[in-house]
Amino acid sequence: MSDDVKPRAYRSPLREQHARDTRRRIRDAGDALFRERGYAATSMDDIAEAAGVSRQTVFTAFGSKAGVLKEALDVRLAGDDEPLAIADRPEAKRMLASTDPRDAIRRQAKLFVETSVRTLDLWPALLGGATSDPELAELLRFYEQGLREGPTVLVDVVAGLGALRRGRSRRKAKEAMYLLIRPSTMHTAFSLGWSRTEVERWLADCLEALLLERGAA
Repeated sequence: MSDDVKPRAYRSPLREQHARDTRRRIRDAGDALFRERGYAATSMDDIAEAAGVSRQTVFTAFGSKAGVLKEALDVRLAGDDEPLAIADRPEAKRMLASTDPRDAIRRQAKLFVETSVRTLDLWPALLGGATSDPELAELLRFYEQGLREGPTVLVDVVAGLGALRRGRSRRKAKEAMYLLIRPSTMHTAFSLGWSRTEVERWLADCLEALLLERGAA
């Protein structure tokens, strides 16, 4: 063999699958404990015990307790652990490609409520942990920024279709939408006993009133 040719790295599909399964087990254990006990009351030892692995395995896989919570939230946001951004998923692409502003609004309302349903019961762990853990405080800022820039792309879709309410700038429309979709707003709606369908309808109606011309919604 020539000195210039490097040997091909050996990959073991079985070992890789085992690593993914272990990671998923740790993440699921952390998810359950954070929801049951909160962030501060859950230790890495607790997560390791619940996952049936060593404490060092948890550190090796995630680096920190905040890392476990981050991945648990990311998976809940996306709906699975596939490496595909929310904006690149079929539901989001259909909203972005919509040629009817009402259809785009309804699709975004449905997508956002589905995401909220998956994440709401884990969100308190992030809020509580962010008060004392700098890593989580930074993560909370990141998610807040994502909330301001992700779902509010709907405003650009509506404006691009020439349907944005006259006299309402994109910036103000996005700020107002951000107020509507705050996690606290979604939590209040569900705590009132509203069904997912009722929350979707309410949010879509609010967004139509906010973004479209009077009488057009």
